[in-house]
Amino acid sequence: MIQNIESASLVVVQTQIENYWVFLNIDSSRLTYTGIVKIAVIGSDGKFFLNSVDLSIHSVKINGSGVNYKTVQDQQSIIPEGIKPGDFYAEIEFSGTIPHLLTGLYLAKSRNGNIFTTQFESTGARRMFPCVDHPNFKATFDISVEADENMDVISNMPVFSENRNAGRKITTFGRTPKMSTYLLYLGIGKFDTRSIKRKNMEIILAAPEGLLTKSQFPLEIASGVLDLFEGYFSIDYVLPKVHLISVPEFSAGAMENWGAITFREIYLSIDDSTSSSSFKSTGEVIAHELAHQWFGNLVTMEWWNDLWLNESFATFMSYRILSVMKPEWDTLGDMILLRTDAALKNDALRNSHPIDAEVKNPDDIAQIFDEISYGKGASILRMVEGYVGKENFRKGISNYLQKYQYGNAKGSYLWNSIQEASGLPVSRIMSEWIRKKGYPVLTARFQDGEVVISQNQFLLGGGRTDEMWSIPLTVKRTSGTESVLMDGRDTQIKLDGFIKLNDSFSGFYRTNYDDTLFAVLIGQLDRMTNLDLWGIANDLYSFLQSGTYDLKTYFDRLKPLWKSTDPLVIMEISGQLSSLYLLNPDSSLISRVIPEFCVPHLARLGDKVPGEPINVSIARSSLSYTLSLVDRDHATALASRFSDYFSLDPDIRGQVANAFARLKSDFQALREKFMECSTDEDRTKIISAMAWIPNEADLSGAMDMIRDGTIKRQDTWRFYSSCASSPTSRDFLFNHFDIMVRQLREIFVGTRTPARVIELTAPIIGLGRESEMKQMLQTYTTQDLQIGIKKSIELLGINSRLSKLLK
Repeated sequence: MIQNIESASLVVVQTQIENYWVFLNIDSSRLTYTGIVKIAVIGSDGKFFLNSVDLSIHSVKINGSGVNYKTVQDQQSIIPEGIKPGDFYAEIEFSGTIPHLLTGLYLAKSRNGNIFTTQFESTGARRMFPCVDHPNFKATFDISVEADENMDVISNMPVFSENRNAGRKITTFGRTPKMSTYLLYLGIGKFDTRSIKRKNMEIILAAPEGLLTKSQFPLEIASGVLDLFEGYFSIDYVLPKVHLISVPEFSAGAMENWGAITFREIYLSIDDSTSSSSFKSTGEVIAHELAHQWFGNLVTMEWWNDLWLNESFATFMSYRILSVMKPEWDTLGDMILLRTDAALKNDALRNSHPIDAEVKNPDDIAQIFDEISYGKGASILRMVEGYVGKENFRKGISNYLQKYQYGNAKGSYLWNSIQEASGLPVSRIMSEWIRKKGYPVLTARFQDGEVVISQNQFLLGGGRTDEMWSIPLTVKRTSGTESVLMDGRDTQIKLDGFIKLNDSFSGFYRTNYDDTLFAVLIGQLDRMTNLDLWGIANDLYSFLQSGTYDLKTYFDRLKPLWKSTDPLVIMEISGQLSSLYLLNPDSSLISRVIPEFCVPHLARLGDKVPGEPINVSIARSSLSYTLSLVDRDHATALASRFSDYFSLDPDIRGQVANAFARLKSDFQALREKFMECSTDEDRTKIISAMAWIPNEADLSGAMDMIRDGTIKRQDTWRFYSSCASSPTSRDFLFNHFDIMVRQLREIFVGTRTPARVIELTAPIIGLGRESEMKQMLQTYTTQDLQIGIKKSIELLGINSRLSKLLK
């Protein structure tokens, strides 16, 4: 039977959907459509319903005969009457509008024209057509679309036929494999395309007319990644094509629709304005979405509580596979800098959640698309790979995909598969790590000739709990890496040959050493990888945040790492110093320390030279931005180059625009430059810079650009988050906070974005007015904001304490 899928995470599936036949007739001038969906149902027990949101239902037929139905609004469902046990066909005639939202079938605007596009994860398919919108109800899809003759139509499968008549065109697509509703895609409009052949398939780059750049980079990345994934999984990509589609307005960064992957423009519009960091981001995002073609599409989670498995696996595999394809990028360094770090910060809050979170309704689903599902999950997978070995991990993954292809599976099935391949107790270990929120900090001390290790839960706000974990320890020794499973509160290991715990920061835990062991560690920095050095620095900052260390201890332990010339370590320390400055811009200590760190490194790096390592370019940009916060001469030199913005190296454009905004306060010049931008990357840099103008009237002018659509709806959050970073814009944002929240909730319907932006802004703009900020936050009572509000209040307390230390 089909239970109420909106209130139960476990569904006992007897009824199956075999096929959807969907026909849509698009009226592009009125932004409306009519449709028919025919659904082949197998094994019904007499209970059947379909999800439907904001659709007008005109008729419902069962086996060709009209039947009555009732609407259940709180379950977003319609329930036909008179269903008998057995197989049947349902046919529903319906109509809908095409709104300017960012979910369902929606209107996406660009300067060159508009397109209609879809975003269905997690529950958007029900906004386009009536369906059983649940990941466990996989079916094949036959899609046909009637639209204006001059419009192109893209879907998951290649076009099967096109029929033209009287200025209209019906496009019919081949039947899809069995898949979940959230993976269906439709794009309707005028597209430019370019493609390459790979084996027996086609990779197609698509963008709205006039917006397709000349770069082959996305196609080359996709082709190379597909080759590597096919070898890793021992399963070929199963569809005859894959589209990489640039969408001008998009709530997500990208979406893995099977065979028709959608991206924000910034990831596919590669040209002379593309920065070094954006090249790497493009590679990572393409690899991430292609990993989903196996992990998520070919094998899909049974219910959304295992969403983390889809996202964490794609996250980990994207960095892992690019480390083979582009070793010079140091993508595992990117993973810990961008993903592991964010996960460690968020999971050290009392208001975090387990990886395997309870999901009861659509609102809950959106709230778990966060740093825990992506970053912590990916980091745990890296820890498991380190524990069982790379080849055992690969075999376990491949066996899992082979066994459950075209079906659904639970996370436990994967752990069992890796356990069978390795012979190690993976299931027991993973059960703890995915069902408990938080993670441990290990306290390591020298005692009686041994290293004594104790574990406790690490909390940024301080305090202790009774939680413990089974921890796959990796001990870095002069003789190599030793693996130890720590099962209790305490353990001991020998000191001989000891260098450090958590080799290359492969484990999801922190380590606090006593003075004796820290001296041993610092004396052997030359034996460490850049991931080791990053982990030491990152742990030190977390201990400062939590109150474990005072400022003196933090800087005393951090400064031996300052000499590292590795870009990853430089970016980590530069980021820490800029964060400290933004917590207290009046701190004379931080204003003195930043040049001490940044100036020597910038002098050593010098100006950018052709062909230099990509991470050197990114590290230079980070240093330049951090120094510009406290060094007026450096900021003035940057600002003076703004008139030549489009001829500048893309890696410094953001810093130049930011310095210009702060020092020149010329909103009109920024606005004019924004209007000249041809790429989203340059536009977002100008948007972020506008938030730093120290003038309330000009900040209001930027908000007008949001209201009138000059700034894309998808980029609204960038302006507000940058306002929080700018010390001179925080009062403005505090006074306009309610407007921000209402705008974000209108634009990003059914997503976590509003709650996420609250987390990014409130803990900063609330500094110095903590009570007022807390009171304001508590006035918001809607369920979709509650996680963000609770985390914001907790983070505000942590930031407030640290800010006061910096005075």
